[in-house]
Amino acid sequence: MNANSTFGRNKIIKATAYLVLGLYTVIVAYPLLFMLFTSFKTNKDFFTNLFGLPQTWVFSNYGTAWEVGKLGLYFKNSVVVTVISVLVAALVSIMAGYALSKLHIPKAELIISIFMMFNFIPGIAIYISLYTMLGKLHLSGGFMSLILPYIAWQIPFSIYIMKQYFDTMPQELIESGRIDGCTEFQNFFYIMLPLVKPAIATVVVFAFVGNWGELMWANIATSSSATTKTLTVGLLNFKTEMGVEWGQYTAGICMVTIPVMAVFGYFQKYFVAGLTNGAVKG
Repeated sequence: MNANSTFGRNKIIKATAYLVLGLYTVIVAYPLLFMLFTSFKTNKDFFTNLFGLPQTWVFSNYGTAWEVGKLGLYFKNSVVVTVISVLVAALVSIMAGYALSKLHIPKAELIISIFMMFNFIPGIAIYISLYTMLGKLHLSGGFMSLILPYIAWQIPFSIYIMKQYFDTMPQELIESGRIDGCTEFQNFFYIMLPLVKPAIATVVVFAFVGNWGELMWANIATSSSATTKTLTVGLLNFKTEMGVEWGQYTAGICMVTIPVMAVFGYFQKYFVAGLTNGAVKG
């Protein structure tokens, strides 16, 4: 095989790869662009010009959705619930992952396996019993009816991620800290924690996306309270017997999507490093 044929084949492979990646990019990006353009349309423009650009750009859809649709209140509720649940779940998972990886806890692998089993239980299977239990604790309808389940649902997988990443850290680092007189907490906070930022970013991104966009449980838990509904539940207000205001509805969806994209964009470098350096290594 001569050099020219090899060069030609490489160019074909490269061109094919670019074509496949380009098509994939269009498939992924188009729904986002469709949602964005629709958020600036009137209902009439939506039905008569479904796939085109807005004939008249209605920027007021966002303001109307924010004020009339009460998305301002729901956005604040989502921020409170998501931030608290993500921070608590991340803190517990980081400490538990460190303990299971570095403190020589007996049957650590069995413990993490039991935790992982909870990920295979569908949420819908426990909604009735969970709602009943929260009602008996007088927590139904409030923020805690969302925060506590969200924390519990995120912890098992987050612990697994943190343990796998801590396993890649040399034990000699901890032993050196102990020789220098560091306590276990000092080893954890000053030596190990700065080294596992990629894994922390992975945990935060997964937890944020899972909690921010969750709908089914949020709709059930806040059914008895109009003031604690989250943003995803608030979007249901745009569906009425008279139809859907598609411009305002998609404007609300954009408000749900933008924070997720912002969080992922901020943590992207650490998130990718966490995946490639063993954060989810089996």
